[in-house]
Amino acid sequence: MILTPKLRIVVCDDTLFDAIKMGNGTLAKVMGVNVPKKWTEFRDTFTPSYHRWKAHPPLRDWWVYLIIHVPDNLLIGSCGYKGEPDSTGTVEIGYEIIPSHRQKGLGTETARGLVQHAFSKSGVHKVIAHTLAEENASCQILQKVGFHQTEDVDDPEEGPLWRWEIKKSDVTF
Repeated sequence: MILTPKLRIVVCDDTLFDAIKMGNGTLAKVMGVNVPKKWTEFRDTFTPSYHRWKAHPPLRDWWVYLIIHVPDNLLIGSCGYKGEPDSTGTVEIGYEIIPSHRQKGLGTETARGLVQHAFSKSGVHKVIAHTLAEENASCQILQKVGFHQTEDVDDPEEGPLWRWEIKKSDVTF
């Protein structure tokens, strides 16, 4: 679990993945939190993430997390890593916050929590992220955390993207 001032970021385990599959009512009971109807825009990614998670038990901290806004006891999104660190010590993050809780600093708090958690693990030297190749809220979040845009990427599925990086040696929080 990753704790930040306003968030509890909980790693998905077998119980949570099963609860997600069973629906929001079950997820709410299992987690003991309020679960809004549309807490994720990426529901279709949970099944592939679950299969990767099951196949790599020692690396389970490097997959999916659920974001609980502590003051509201509300599930407000998901986040995590797109797999374990690679051979260079690089790991990629991703995150989403439900619309009702955007522009409140919670995306920044989530990204910062993921970066701090990653850098607390031995062997992690760099965290990366990708955004659409245009100025947007995610770009602002990454800049606030200390990321720098490093290159343009042409992703075959998502189109033009910007790659962002932060090195462990650059972290000031």
